[in-house]
Amino acid sequence: MRSKIALIFLFVLSTCTTNKFAVINIVDGNTLELSNGIIVTLDHVNKNEENVKIMQRYLRGEVILFNERDEEIKTFSTDRITAIVFNSDGDCINNLLSGVAEITKDSIPQYEDTIPKSNTVIPFTEEDGVLKIPVSINGKEIYFIFDTGAGLISISQTVADDLYRNGTLDENDFIGKGQFSDANGDITEGTIINIKSIQIGDRELNNVQACVTKGQNVPLLLGQSALQKFGKVSIDYNKKQIAFE
Repeated sequence: MRSKIALIFLFVLSTCTTNKFAVINIVDGNTLELSNGIIVTLDHVNKNEENVKIMQRYLRGEVILFNERDEEIKTFSTDRITAIVFNSDGDCINNLLSGVAEITKDSIPQYEDTIPKSNTVIPFTEEDGVLKIPVSINGKEIYFIFDTGAGLISISQTVADDLYRNGTLDENDFIGKGQFSDANGDITEGTIINIKSIQIGDRELNNVQACVTKGQNVPLLLGQSALQKFGKVSIDYNKKQIAFE
């Protein structure tokens, strides 16, 4: 449903004037407040506290709202609604949040059919308060920052150029351009690409979206576009291990 809405969103932007609303407050992991006082609950999104960091990053500026019938919401008959929310860059916030991995020891994991139920345990290194793990991108092993607050995997232009030169990234993998906000709130222009293969230990994920950002010191981030493929992700700081279930 949401991929269909994304196409409608792009069509609306290119053909007519839309009703955009400013977000003034993030109430909790699936609820926000608009400048006109309307409280919006994100459709099919759980109230996960990890969501708040992602919402803070992606809900700057104005948003456009759709209902479950793929119709844009322009007027309100009540001060509380449920909606599908797009930001000004065309990101569907519901999609970013609907599969956010849980960093917890207690909740019962849920599994996708394509992912084995045995745990994959990856050692991490810690540098300046961030965790780094080895990840293979289209066959190239790189150390990524484990970042539950990043919506997409983020790679540098240098890494993307290297993948392109060795033939594991081609023109068909380039999806479009967008603007991305980092943890400091800085906006960077980037390119959204499709990564054919991401290997984390013995787990392989296929066709995962990532963003390529320019700059000399661009961090490599393992974000929610990969982490949400797992039922649960647990961190053991004593053993310096991350378990993917």
